[in-house]
Amino acid sequence: MDVLWLRLSRQPDDPHGLVGRIGRGRALICLEREDHWQIGYIIGKGTYHEVHAAGVETLRQAIAETAPDFADRVAELTDWKQVSMLSVEANRLPRWYRPGLLLLGDAAHVMSPAGGNGINYAIMDAVAAANILTAPLQAGLVTVADLACVQRRREWPTRVVQAMVNFMQDSLLKAALDPNGSFTFPSFLGWPLVRKVPPLLFGFGIRPEHVQTETRRGHTQAHVGRWAAALIVTLVVGWLIRRLLRRF
Repeated sequence: MDVLWLRLSRQPDDPHGLVGRIGRGRALICLEREDHWQIGYIIGKGTYHEVHAAGVETLRQAIAETAPDFADRVAELTDWKQVSMLSVEANRLPRWYRPGLLLLGDAAHVMSPAGGNGINYAIMDAVAAANILTAPLQAGLVTVADLACVQRRREWPTRVVQAMVNFMQDSLLKAALDPNGSFTFPSFLGWPLVRKVPPLLFGFGIRPEHVQTETRRGHTQAHVGRWAAALIVTLVVGWLIRRLLRRF
């Protein structure tokens, strides 16, 4: 998928927080800002030129039909200069380091915005790097092996969350963007476990990182145990979702 980002004004009686709309083969994500809405209009991968060729009026109409709440202000969109296209990718480098260089965050692994993980994983990469490299830096003896240790610690959580987001996109968003289909959310997405576990993992990460001090090091094993259990639960839920999706 790709995303067209644009702004529409906020009204006093608008809802608050994150607003999503899906229908007629279209999907919108609306993010509340102080004085406006940041609108993400999701389109099929590689279809930007077709959408652009159809014109701004067609885009305005599509937004109004998908989110009638915004129909009274789509006229604010008058030019393609107000629209930014984000090409959604989810990939990673095979190697994040070389002598004297360590890549973190988007430089090492591009995350899809579907799960909202980009900034979280960039920060956790930085925390892990600080924990691992502080002592070698203080000693003036940072080696390639130290840099490789950072990648080993952060690569598998990145792989897992990218796989989860790709599954979400392939199983749900592609179906939602099919103009010939009649998409409805599977009922199991309302199950308490399905609703609670993925947001926790997306919000806190598959492998949460904490700045290590001498007083915190003794608590690390307990954190690892809890999150290992959460990961197992998530994998089981993912397997169940895959089985259930085959029935819809």
